[in-house]
Amino acid sequence: MAGLYIVIELLVSILLIVVGYKFYFLPQRFPIRGTRTPMTRLDHKIPFRPDWVWLYSGLYYPFMLSPVLFVSDLNEYISLCVSFFLLLFTQIVVAFAFPVKAPTEWRNYAKHASWSTRFLAYVQRVDKGGNCFPSMHVAVAVLVALHLTQLNTIDQVTHMALLWSIPVLVAISTLYTKQHLLIDLPAGAALAAMVYWVHVTYIVAI
Repeated sequence: MAGLYIVIELLVSILLIVVGYKFYFLPQRFPIRGTRTPMTRLDHKIPFRPDWVWLYSGLYYPFMLSPVLFVSDLNEYISLCVSFFLLLFTQIVVAFAFPVKAPTEWRNYAKHASWSTRFLAYVQRVDKGGNCFPSMHVAVAVLVALHLTQLNTIDQVTHMALLWSIPVLVAISTLYTKQHLLIDLPAGAALAAMVYWVHVTYIVAI
């Protein structure tokens, strides 16, 4: 039965992610102010490496779902979901207030040059930008790592390093695929830390 519950929770989680994206795209589809592009010199120096799109999406989504494998009961699962919806709500509010968009010219590349560029072009057709700040990819990856650490899934230093390498790789992928500016990354990590603190301090305590 435990396996059946995990499958059900995974399916529900996938459905919630699909629904969540409907809200996530609101700031870029119904902007209330013009977008900014706060670039730095380092942003210009980061090369475009479309192959990293497979980490940007291929690593990101399984990692996002991974906490489901470690929750012990329905209440813990619901509590986990609440924290991610709190993260989504907060990110949307910030994105409406401070709309940031990567430079349009970053999307000018040979979209049929490889499978990587084709996949990246598909991602960009769905996500048109305009709510880059803070990076939701980084925020979700950091929040997942925090939850997995709290769920006692780590018993060795090497495992801890492996776990936290995933948010780092996701963050790097957002830069190499030119989906985010540097400023978006620490903002996403800070948002995740804040939401996790609220979750542990108030939601779990209920």
